[in-house]
Amino acid sequence: MQYYPLLKNIHVFLALTSGIGFALRGFIRLVLRQPLAHRFWKIAPHIVDTVLLASGVTLWIVVGWPLMSWLGVKLLLVLAYILLGIAAFKARDRSRAVGFYLVALCVFLAVAALALHKPL
Repeated sequence: MQYYPLLKNIHVFLALTSGIGFALRGFIRLVLRQPLAHRFWKIAPHIVDTVLLASGVTLWIVVGWPLMSWLGVKLLLVLAYILLGIAAFKARDRSRAVGFYLVALCVFLAVAALALHKPL
């Protein structure tokens, strides 16, 4: 339990980095209509999200939260966020892409609110 504050801070930092990165990539691609051609935009999100997932699993193991609680709902929302993000970047129709992108951002905010308040 002595590592909990450090793990939590790492996890929160990575979650913010992931969300801001997604918002920025979507803004560049969908609003500015610029391609995400640089390797950084293709590799960095995978690295951040992998370490984010690892820190989340580590926190779950260290703290021992039951999966059938707010954590289960959060994981389902994270899955929805990932699928919506993929749909946003793969959609050929711009209006659909923007719609998926905006819904994905809302789901990300719901994940953050659930993690902060743990209401369930």
